[in-house]
Amino acid sequence: MLTRLILTAVTVVVSYLVFKWLFKLIEKSVEKLGKELQMRNTLRFFLGLIISVIAVMIILDIWDLSFAPLLAGVGIGGLVIGLALQEPLANFFSGLFLLVSRAVKEGEALEAGGVSGTVEVVNLNHTVIRTWDGRRVMIPNKAVWNDKIIHFWPSNVRRQEIVVGVPYSADLRKVVEIFQKALEDEETVEKDPAPAIVFSAFNSSSIDFIIRFWVNRDNFFEGMKRLAFRIKDYLEKEGIYIPFPQLDVHFDEEFIRAWKHEGSENKS
Repeated sequence: MLTRLILTAVTVVVSYLVFKWLFKLIEKSVEKLGKELQMRNTLRFFLGLIISVIAVMIILDIWDLSFAPLLAGVGIGGLVIGLALQEPLANFFSGLFLLVSRAVKEGEALEAGGVSGTVEVVNLNHTVIRTWDGRRVMIPNKAVWNDKIIHFWPSNVRRQEIVVGVPYSADLRKVVEIFQKALEDEETVEKDPAPAIVFSAFNSSSIDFIIRFWVNRDNFFEGMKRLAFRIKDYLEKEGIYIPFPQLDVHFDEEFIRAWKHEGSENKS
């Protein structure tokens, strides 16, 4: 009896010390990232809950008590609570892993959870990404951690591309020269990394090229628009017009005669 009481007391003390040590360790890790912990109370609650459950299981084992009757006593209410906490706990631990591993850092340009943009906030529950068009998207950390994370070029420039079709009658060498001229004249296009003009496909009504270029992220959409206008203007000055799908319908003479004959009969 005395031995069990001593072991129980030791378990309680050790659990408390482990809780204090882990909480300080996690707090210091977050502080090293230069980030203020916004969910201190949440962190303390979940960490305390986990350690308490482990301590209770150890104490029950010390007293030769089974954990199963306790679970049965909790019944359906415990099941509901467990299901309700499933997602918050998953987001909590995913956020903890993200913060400690530094897989996602504030200010980085990346794609995570299917969203591309700049990371604004990473906390223990969700990650906030500002997309290229200015929207703030809150993504649960579980989705970020379980999905692939793509880090973009570590600078302020971003790549864009435009697909341009030209008619089959056009001089392709002249077309490429026009594209190069438009890229050189457009101020929003970065010279380093250098743009690229790539052949794409022989389509039904056009020969397509892909123009890849880099712009400052502040000009991500504006640069694309201005270059598109410039390319169209330069092509039209040289008498080259961007084609569009056309359909030629041919009728044989016998069909036309039959159609005219039927029309004349209807009039009479």
